[in-house]
This record gives sequence, C-alpha cells and structure tokens, in this order.
Amino acid sequence: MSGDSTGNKNVRDEGRWHPIAEKFSRRERIKLLDLLLEDIYQSSIAEACGVCSQAVSNWVCKENYCPSNESAVYLLKLGHKLNPEGTAEIIRKGIERYLDELEEIGIEVRKDLKD
Repeated sequence: MSGDSTGNKNVRDEGRWHPIAEKFSRRERIKLLDLLLEDIYQSSIAEACGVCSQAVSNWVCKENYCPSNESAVYLLKLGHKLNPEGTAEIIRKGIERYLDELEEIGIEVRKDLKD
C-alpha cells in the first residue's frame, strides 16, 4: 500500500511542474538543456527524460526539435536541483523576453504586474 502513496505523491509532484513546463518556450528549454549538459552526460539527461540519447542530440543540434512538455518537466526539476540559480536566471530572462515581445505588438503587461 505504501508504494501506491509514494507513486501518488510523485504524480502530484510532477503535476505541479506541468503548468510551468507548458509555458516554457523552446529557446528556454534549449538554454536549460545546454546548462545541464555542462555538468551531466547527455545519456543521463536522456534517461531522466525517458528518451533516447539521439533525441537529446536532436534537441541540441536540430532547429525543429525540442523537448516535449513532459521532458521539460524533468529538465526543470533537474535544473532546479542541480543549478537553481542558473535555472532561475533562464526562466527570468525568458519571462522578460516574453514581456518585451508582447510590448512590441502593443500589449502592455508590465504596468499591470506592478500594481
């Protein structure tokens, strides 16, 4: 019975990461992957994400490939555990860039965030 509760806890924990991963852009996913590859073997990242090493290679080397939402969950969790400052910086810059892009098309969001 305890195996079920542990499994349920893991599912709930991963569920908290999914909304974040869905909003995590391709460019931030790749930046986080590059950050992780500084300290972790490609094969270890592949194993953590449940994909083959070739998939990770494709994410890094090919323009039209990027980690799925599910893989991004594992990348975020790894990044948060192994390099929280670097991960937070990637996320912060991604948010700033997204806000800049919204402003470029005439959608002002920053002032509402400050209120």
